[in-house]
This record gives sequence, C-alpha cells and structure tokens, in this order.
Amino acid sequence: MWKRDRSPGLDRERLVALLPEVEYRRAPDEQQLFDEASLPASLPLMLKLDQEAEYLLCREVAERALGSVPEPDSLPG
Repeated sequence: MWKRDRSPGLDRERLVALLPEVEYRRAPDEQQLFDEASLPASLPLMLKLDQEAEYLLCREVAERALGSVPEPDSLPG
C-alpha cells in the first residue's frame, strides 16, 4: 500500500473541524418506507427517483448488460 504525500502546510484535521456538522433525520413517513421496503425498493427511494427516472436507469443497465432492449410497445401482451 502506498502513502500519499501530504502538503507540509495543510492541516487536514483542522480543516475538517471547521466544517459544520451534518445531521440527517428522516421524516416519520419516510422512515416507515425505509423500514418496510426491501433493498431494491429502498434504492430508488434513497436516490429520490421518480417512476420515469427509475425506468430509464433500469433500461440503461439492461442495455449495457444485454446489448439491446426491446421497446415496451413491441412486447407481446
């Protein structure tokens, strides 16, 4: 494992101490969604994806994995 050279004039701990503390608290209804949802259902919630953005993301992943994906209108049923 290699060690990165630090600049002699840079005090990282002091710089980090200057940053404001970040605290995130979920709203009660959001907490319930996370508690009851499975991991695949939680990821879109965490990313705040709407249904269309979730579809486009899944489609892009499928296209990369499979090479091509049929249009929804061309599927039987």
